[in-house]
Amino acid sequence: MTRVRLHQIESPEVLRDMDLPALEALCEEMRLALIDKVFRTGGHLGSNLGVVELMVGLHRVFDFRRDRIVFDVSHQCYPHKMLTGRYAGFDRLRQTDGLSGFCNRAESEYDMLTAGHAGTAISFGHGIAEGLRGSSRDGEDPWVVSFVGDSGFAAGVSFEGLTQAADANARQIVILNDNEWSIAKSVGALARYLSRIRSSRTLNKVYERMQALTAKIPKLGPRIDELGEVIRHVLVPGHVFEELGVNYIGPLDGHDLELVMDSLERAKRLDGPILLHFLTEKGRGYAPAADDPERAHGVKPPAKLPSPANVAARAAAPERKSFTGLFSRELLRLAAADDRVHAITAGMPSGTGLSKFAEQFPERFHDVGIAEQHGVALAGGLATAGKRPVAAIYSTFLQRGYDQVFQEVALQQERVVFALDRGGLVGQDGPTHHGVFDLAFLRTLPHLVLASPRDEVDLGRMLEAGIAGSSSWALRWPRGNAHPCLGAEAEFRPELSPGTAERLRSGADGCVFALGAMVEIALDAAATLAEEGIELEVWDARFCKPLDTGALAAAGRRHRWIATVEEHALAGGFGSAVAESAADLGLRCTISRHGVPDRFIDHMSSRDEQLAHCGLDADSLVAAWRELAAAAAPAGISADPASGCR
Repeated sequence: MTRVRLHQIESPEVLRDMDLPALEALCEEMRLALIDKVFRTGGHLGSNLGVVELMVGLHRVFDFRRDRIVFDVSHQCYPHKMLTGRYAGFDRLRQTDGLSGFCNRAESEYDMLTAGHAGTAISFGHGIAEGLRGSSRDGEDPWVVSFVGDSGFAAGVSFEGLTQAADANARQIVILNDNEWSIAKSVGALARYLSRIRSSRTLNKVYERMQALTAKIPKLGPRIDELGEVIRHVLVPGHVFEELGVNYIGPLDGHDLELVMDSLERAKRLDGPILLHFLTEKGRGYAPAADDPERAHGVKPPAKLPSPANVAARAAAPERKSFTGLFSRELLRLAAADDRVHAITAGMPSGTGLSKFAEQFPERFHDVGIAEQHGVALAGGLATAGKRPVAAIYSTFLQRGYDQVFQEVALQQERVVFALDRGGLVGQDGPTHHGVFDLAFLRTLPHLVLASPRDEVDLGRMLEAGIAGSSSWALRWPRGNAHPCLGAEAEFRPELSPGTAERLRSGADGCVFALGAMVEIALDAAATLAEEGIELEVWDARFCKPLDTGALAAAGRRHRWIATVEEHALAGGFGSAVAESAADLGLRCTISRHGVPDRFIDHMSSRDEQLAHCGLDADSLVAAWRELAAAAAPAGISADPASGCR
């Protein structure tokens, strides 16, 4: 067939009429397009370059309008999107109103799961397979394909799904995309086991030759199959999957398109669940990505040229460092002074700022892979043994270890520090990665302090206080840079003990309690209103739990209204905690809450754009508080703070 170009593909049906050379040419075109598009918009590069042949092979062999495909994490779904009619949308990949960087049900019938977390594709796929059992009129049920990376495959839920699929004899194929990496190098015993399998390709050939030879030995008769299984068990490590009741095929070259398609066709002829183990190269076809897979996992979009006004403003502003980098620096300082400090990450040492810790204190560093449940329980055990564990986990991923926060940490009244990066909106990654639910699911647990630093100074102070504290602490900060010192220097700030807020600004026309990085935005809004003659009192709450109820009660007696500001869901968050306490205190003033509304926030080009979308930028707060101030002081009624709430 005449070659079909990438921009001409509206449906993967066209692949079934293309010969092998045309398909291989398409693979090369896709790689060039991925490099070009991702460097323009930002996104996941290395993982997608590594799965091109697998995606072409899958869409050639299966019809995923009848069959189904479920991606694990789905940051490797770009080739899938290109083959399902979405190539034109890559000019706005991960941009506002553009293509999502992950699978998204709202985009296409080919996206079965809006996915962004690891380990769930086998279980979700098994549910689909069971739901479709017996649904076909021709008597042959659709195939369900679960596409899983080697690090996601190591997650406990992957094995839960795999054993259930085997027990049910499900019509399910698991594609194990083995490139030895998640974001960082894959770790753990399973990673070593897969490494043994990777090295066993020659042993497969030896096994096949030995089986052929034993067939010629006289008098073995019916025992030949038994002997063959013994040889296979000794020589080919993948046999362990077959012991679970899963047909294992591999390891196979995931970049040999003809082999990929032949293997998929072979799998379709088998009964029950099949594990197809493909070896791929992260960053295939782009040398910098292949040479440094961790760095090329995610590519940032090119920076826009700043205007002269912005250049001048930046030159006048104090230098800012990322919250993640500051956490890394402060943890190193504290670990050097206290050899009880241990650090834990769930497969993301660089993203959570622990790479330098791993280098300097390898015996106190624990990378558990994509296994947050195990990581949190491990922290509880370390604390029981007298250590001071710091579990650095993105807010969105701590959700996966919630039961262990409850059972193995809080209930045991152990001393663990949870360092929750990306606590808030995350811009281009979208709803699967927003960290906007942590306060709500953590603040119901006893023996847990919830704090959020407003700047560089308080991050270090809070981390130190958490490690030295008598209970567990959860510190959250956003994806972004910290103000170096917002307010008084460290030595002039109030004591940093749980439940102590800090007043940063006085005013008689209303009161604001802000949390974490929202303090700076609240102060900016208050400064703008001051130019209009509206003076607001502004507090850095510092703690969501316990709240400074004394400061809240006093503010409620001075003001007609109190506003709360948080980069968190309004349902159950900091504002809800303030409203609950205000009710308990019998305050009669108005409580106005500002936070993320009760819906999933789509990906956008930047976190700042999402903040504005949620009414959390300074301009939106100015407009809201101007109305509150006006309503609280109608003509002829004094706004004297001593008059109390009404």
